[in-house]
Amino acid sequence: MGENKLLSPLNDIVFKALFGREEKESKIILIDFLNAILSYKGEDKIVEIDHLNPFNLKEFKGDKGSILDLKVKTEKDERINIEVQVNDEDDFRKRSLYYWSKMYGETISESEAYMTLKKSIVINIMDFIIIDETDRYHTEYKILETEDHFPLIDDLSIHYIELPKFNSKEDIEYMEAVELWLTFLKNTGRSETEDLLTCLVERSETIKMAKEMLERISADELLRQKYYAREKARLDAVSRIKYAEIKGMEKGRKEGKEEGKIEIAIKLMKMKMPLEDIAEITGLSEEELKRL
Repeated sequence: MGENKLLSPLNDIVFKALFGREEKESKIILIDFLNAILSYKGEDKIVEIDHLNPFNLKEFKGDKGSILDLKVKTEKDERINIEVQVNDEDDFRKRSLYYWSKMYGETISESEAYMTLKKSIVINIMDFIIIDETDRYHTEYKILETEDHFPLIDDLSIHYIELPKFNSKEDIEYMEAVELWLTFLKNTGRSETEDLLTCLVERSETIKMAKEMLERISADELLRQKYYAREKARLDAVSRIKYAEIKGMEKGRKEGKEEGKIEIAIKLMKMKMPLEDIAEITGLSEEELKRL
């Protein structure tokens, strides 16, 4: 597609432009995506959604660091928050719980009873790993009794989708719905995966619809500029973090070296070695040694 190649749906502004519009097609692919991620089948399947913060390009004006999450309400009055992140910049475990608590609290007003609180689901799609306790790419967390593991209440559900742990099956024909969607998210926007996308759209009508929507999004010049600004801000943030880490390591090595000299000097002084000799061995001045 030349300059209008497909943008990556893992960019949060692109993800929201794709799944967060009020248009019928956007809601169709989001419903299919959510049913796949949450493994909803039969009567449990989501049929309708209402966007609580629909996509609006104006909301990104001059704010490259805002959190572009996607909030929806289902026909069963469940609340779902979806967030895509490609940088590990924060304590995501606590952050996810905080986001869940805010969303849960928003489902009740001061005049209502606690029984009116609605089930709230947080879905984190991440291009990095934060769950070291398992190799599974999809983990879900609830409030469970510690010994018998029965739920206290079903209102809390937090999901982590860690894309680096996800490896697509070679044969797309045997992929489940969630695998099709994650393969689409992880590989779209890379020139070497065009053949893979062709196979995906042949397998799934909803992913075909998503790819066609993404083509229109990628051709929108204003959105592309917002995308590049967002990517620049992200890469700048990564660069700042790496620079701080390197400087911190250098400072630590320097401080550790100085502490080592002091420890050696103290031991030599206890051995009654002359200060002049200790200064020559450690590189510390005689004035510094006297202060010790």
